[in-house]
Amino acid sequence: MKRTLAFLAFSLTALPAPAEPSSPSTPADETVLGTVEVNGSAGESLLPLPKMSVVPLVTTGAADNLVNLVVRRDVELSGQFEVLDDNLSPQGPFTHTTPLDLASWRDKGAEYVLRVFAEPAPNDSVKTELVGEAYVTPMKGPQATAKTRAPGEASSGSPDAKAAYRTAITTATTEVRAAAHRLVDRLLGALTGRPGGFASQMAYAETVGRWRRVFVIDSDGFDLRSVGPDRATAISPTFGPGDNVFYALSQDYSPFHLVFGPNATPVPIAIPGSIMGLAFSADHLRTALTVMDGGASQLWVGERGVLGPIATPPFANHPVFGPTGKVAYVAGTPLQRVYIEGKAISPPGFMASAPVFCDTPQGLLVVYTVGVGAGADIIATDTGGGGLRRLTQHEGANTYAACSPDGRLISFFSTGKRGQGAGLFLMPIQRPWLAKKISNEIGESLRWERMAATPDK
Repeated sequence: MKRTLAFLAFSLTALPAPAEPSSPSTPADETVLGTVEVNGSAGESLLPLPKMSVVPLVTTGAADNLVNLVVRRDVELSGQFEVLDDNLSPQGPFTHTTPLDLASWRDKGAEYVLRVFAEPAPNDSVKTELVGEAYVTPMKGPQATAKTRAPGEASSGSPDAKAAYRTAITTATTEVRAAAHRLVDRLLGALTGRPGGFASQMAYAETVGRWRRVFVIDSDGFDLRSVGPDRATAISPTFGPGDNVFYALSQDYSPFHLVFGPNATPVPIAIPGSIMGLAFSADHLRTALTVMDGGASQLWVGERGVLGPIATPPFANHPVFGPTGKVAYVAGTPLQRVYIEGKAISPPGFMASAPVFCDTPQGLLVVYTVGVGAGADIIATDTGGGGLRRLTQHEGANTYAACSPDGRLISFFSTGKRGQGAGLFLMPIQRPWLAKKISNEIGESLRWERMAATPDK
């Protein structure tokens, strides 16, 4: 704890306050936001998702069954593959060592096959080994001769069951679920060239009775747990030094002060006022704070504990760091817009909120919420405000987007009552029509970060 407090002992210098921008003079035209894609036709041409089967094993225990369930769910949520139903598998039964006739799996429509299982770790009675095997099935017909086979792919008609990729993770028997997410990330990395982002967690604030509490949830919507006191008001949670959850806390209507962890350990801040927003860079070396004092807010940014105020339009809040070190935030009156380095990038005339950088395989994006009519929708632009894409449309209030560590998914809260109903959603950013609800929870200030590295074997 001493290292964390020392890191956050702030030395401050002042900068002049910014001028107030002019307000928009004409109502916003919603058509500038476009329409949400429903099958890829409104955006870039996307190939159909490759089809994948997960081998339905005759399981040998609870860990074996759990790793299969976690892997299947994560791959479905990833938006990178169409996961086929177990009923489309060839005739079983299948065990950890059953030879796989890859041509038979291809006949059932699978282009890729995963076999994942758990077994006791060699020479260690309190640990479990998780194994993942990825297979590429043989192509048939004219395409088979025109295509260069992937490593480990069987030739047409040859039931070669050699795995294209095999990996194993040894973990404590009590940590099988967390290790299964890391297994998925490795498998996705081998098959797509970019490791997955499921070994991660999200933090957010949610109203509970008269109070507001911080909660943390795993990337697949499981293991929901609270952080901090249950009779106080907590806002703006984020992940920071020491892999702790930091947040602003107010008790008995006192100004919000910075704390971290389940015991709400105070962090001394030599800045007068109430802390309303908080962010750390990915390496946790840079910090951004929004401080409200005397009816005005000021954004403070610095590195290695030395912070200074920066010039922004009025009412700056919700800071967030990007991978290149730039800071995005919302500011302005009467309508707030998203700013990066002092430049407004969100469309004028729309109330914008909660920006987040998303380092996608297609490039760096900024994702944020805009108010639309009585609701709110999530849009994405490049860092200059161009290339606008609408990701949700007219389904209640869709708010507080967060980006997965691998840059391929966003999570957000939705109050929409149709379809899957209200809750916390995951959405492949290139295929927004594949959004899936992972929890019934609805909160605010959502943040998503990869879990601390674990020395797997």
